[in-house]
Amino acid sequence: MVEKTINSFAVLHEAVQKQGKKFIIYRGVKDIAYELVPKVGRYAKFKEMSIEHLEKEERYMLRLFRERAWSNLPDVKSTNWELLALSQHHGLPTRLLDWSRNPLVAAFFAVEEKHDGDSLIYAFHHKTFIEIDEYPDPFKRKSVGKFIPNHITPRITAQAGLFTIHPDPRKPLTSREIDRWVIPNSCRKELKQVLYKYGIHRASLFPDLDGLSKHIAWLRTDEY
Repeated sequence: MVEKTINSFAVLHEAVQKQGKKFIIYRGVKDIAYELVPKVGRYAKFKEMSIEHLEKEERYMLRLFRERAWSNLPDVKSTNWELLALSQHHGLPTRLLDWSRNPLVAAFFAVEEKHDGDSLIYAFHHKTFIEIDEYPDPFKRKSVGKFIPNHITPRITAQAGLFTIHPDPRKPLTSREIDRWVIPNSCRKELKQVLYKYGIHRASLFPDLDGLSKHIAWLRTDEY
């Protein structure tokens, strides 16, 4: 693991360029203390369960999502992999973590919200992908791996999105292949402004009315 300090857009650019042609995925978090733990694994309720019981809870939530989001699904025959990706993007607790192939997207998510401390970009050097056609049931996956879903929502496309899946979502992902790029609090706001100049902002990454409204509010008010 390598740790770098990203105190300007120029330093971020240099860090990315030094990676050469390596395939790297990126995840931005607003708080340097945030570990690589999927959302479903952060709830105290689920931490107390056996892994078998947790899986049942996850399957039940995904079934409810499929049933009640039916009229909004882009393809009613969506696989569980696609449903997990879609529900994750809309806030359902799942065993997935969001990543991006674009380091600027990760940087935006690291600095988008107001925060009093430092932020972080994770850079994951990981070459292989899951052939999801060979694993029809994502809950049977026994090791951490990454996959690219079909682009079933414009958000995933706009964010150059992909996911890692975690067989025990309560355990933080650690690896020598993961670098940490620290963004000091003193340069978070400036970096957000520069990213906007490069077309990385709420409206471009969330191409819907919610994303547009939040972006306009940021442009025309004193919101961070």
